[in-house]
Amino acid sequence: MMGITRYIRILKLFDADKPNWTVAEMAEALETSASTLYRLVREMVAAELLESTVESRYRLGPMFVEYYRRITITDPLIRSGAKFLGPLAEQVAIPCVAILARLYGKDVMCVAEHRGQNAHFKTSYELGRPMPLLRGATSRAVLSNLAKRNLMALLNEELGANADRKGQLISELANLRKLGICETRGEVDQDLVGISAPLRNTSLGINASVSVIVEARTLTDDLRARIYTAVTGTGRMIEGFMAEV
Repeated sequence: MMGITRYIRILKLFDADKPNWTVAEMAEALETSASTLYRLVREMVAAELLESTVESRYRLGPMFVEYYRRITITDPLIRSGAKFLGPLAEQVAIPCVAILARLYGKDVMCVAEHRGQNAHFKTSYELGRPMPLLRGATSRAVLSNLAKRNLMALLNEELGANADRKGQLISELANLRKLGICETRGEVDQDLVGISAPLRNTSLGINASVSVIVEARTLTDDLRARIYTAVTGTGRMIEGFMAEV
């Protein structure tokens, strides 16, 4: 393990299924010597990236809470867009989840969310959870505004020699750019519909989307038209606020 990758690999071990680890368990999972892990863990505890618990176990440290606050007050996408998610959910007027998402390496990640009244269904788009790059309206809307060179690099890495699938996606994304809206049904979560509009600010280097997720059974043609208008209108407002950041 080299450089910052050493620390990232350790941090990625911690999740809901296993929130605390011993050094020996980390060493086995990462196929690294325990002596190396002891040194790295000591450094991470000193920086409060990790904290020790009972029986020589470790969990994620409080530094992440501090930096979560910092990103919510400094990130231009969150600052510009999070405040519009509640009003967007109210405009939709049926149970929904409204989210902001952005490109995150080879994934797409939700960075802000608002759960509307009576929206008791579960969606895979959760705050901070990396999601598939090529599935769902939220991801497609993010991809639609990528520069061609960056888009092709991502598609080549994800799809390899699958020219038919690449061609299909490129055509879909071109159509999305013209319409300014995307809808998919059941691509990420069964029985849920995602409706998304792209967000872009080239000077800030932001490629993102604003989305509404609803249950398919609640979506009528009349509601669809209203949601399209609400999502695209919200997207324009967010882009306007980003331009002033």
